[in-house]
Amino acid sequence: MDDSAVEAAIRRVQAGDRAAYADVIGACQRRLRGAVAGHCPPGVDADEIAHMAFVEAYKRIDQYEPGTRFYAWLAAIARNLLLNECRRIRREARRLEHVVAGALSEGLASASEPDELRVRALRECVALLSEGPRAVLRMRYDRDATLESIARRIGKSLAAVKFQLFAIRRKLRECVERKAAAGRVT
Repeated sequence: MDDSAVEAAIRRVQAGDRAAYADVIGACQRRLRGAVAGHCPPGVDADEIAHMAFVEAYKRIDQYEPGTRFYAWLAAIARNLLLNECRRIRREARRLEHVVAGALSEGLASASEPDELRVRALRECVALLSEGPRAVLRMRYDRDATLESIARRIGKSLAAVKFQLFAIRRKLRECVERKAAAGRVT
């Protein structure tokens, strides 16, 4: 479908023909997904970002001015969604990194009671990890190893180590939240 056909479909959508949006998606989906995937860090689902961009564009379809390159408008929406997701992941990683570092060190004497419960839950969750992920955590937080040195030591790429740490943090966060919700911290 060429740009003029996409523009015609968009005019139909703006006139109330919801089904015409399927034509718009069909015309832009592969290109948008490819563009998003090329910029996604490990742990971010390009398909999800592309889907959210189409949903957001549909919600704001009345704001689109026909003839101003729909794909560029859609790509800008996707870029903003991706940036927001990356910011959210960085915030979460920093927060969890702080908790992990505290839990793996022995300087917990001044922790508040809720923090102590989370730290205990985190220790229990770390103990449930297999040896490989536990070793990566120790290298990163006990020994302050750089991601590059961890990658060299375990024979993986830097991207693989980043993804592994992201996955470990997510698994630990979910475990801690489950334990806290169930009140099962020993």
